[in-house]
Amino acid sequence: MILAILLGCHLIGLVGYTLLLRKSAVGNINKLLLAALMQTGVFLPVLVLLLLGSPLKINFSGAQWVSLATSSLLLVGVNLTTIKALEHLEASVFTIIYNLRLFFTTILGFIFLHELPSALQVSGGIVIFASILLLNLHKNRRYASTPILLGLFATVWFSVHATLEKYNVVQVGFVDYMFWAQGFAALMLWGMVLKSDVKLSAVKASFDWHTIRLVVLRVVSAWGYTYALKYGSLAVINYVSGMGVALIVLFGILLLGERNYLKQKIYAVVVAVFGLTLILIGRL
Repeated sequence: MILAILLGCHLIGLVGYTLLLRKSAVGNINKLLLAALMQTGVFLPVLVLLLLGSPLKINFSGAQWVSLATSSLLLVGVNLTTIKALEHLEASVFTIIYNLRLFFTTILGFIFLHELPSALQVSGGIVIFASILLLNLHKNRRYASTPILLGLFATVWFSVHATLEKYNVVQVGFVDYMFWAQGFAALMLWGMVLKSDVKLSAVKASFDWHTIRLVVLRVVSAWGYTYALKYGSLAVINYVSGMGVALIVLFGILLLGERNYLKQKIYAVVVAVFGLTLILIGRL
């Protein structure tokens, strides 16, 4: 029951904040400020855990501090590359491309974490990769366009972050990782905001209902996913998370009017879901 609630929260948060982030990314809000607000939102709940008595360590090894610092830099990049990609790509197209993260994390997990993938996992990754081809990116060389390359770059960046995040959560600990890595990332983003001379009036103006909903949904998605890892298998959780692609495409069409290449998007989603199912079976 708890797992179902957490996964439901993650899925609702993921779909909601992706759609809202698309609207914000093409809007007038300062993108550094938007990234700082989202990162701060993800960080703040860990302070509640500390107040409730969760211990916090500072005596890490040099390698662990390097790992935490690297995670912070990657988190900064995850926020910025995602916003930049959604500034130029429809939410529906972006989320189909972003599903490649499961393919990339499988490869990176094998290289860096020595997690040998099964034949079904590899097959599922190839199927997900094939779903991207159904977007007909070869027409007019769309595959070489700036928006598509930004989406692929954001996907690869996230995959590297996710691989290191898994290592940190295991080796450093969940609360310590969330405090140090997520906190450092928030500080770096706010430092970039200050350096960019964002006016106080712009910061105040950013606290509208749209942005508040966006940040709240981002927090619900991130923490729902992380806590779900305590109660269920990674295979099931990633499968549910990946299924968000179908909902984002659906609501992108209905709410954002993203009807370009509609048939190709539907085909791509069907194939991607099949690939996700293969990966799930391969991990069970």
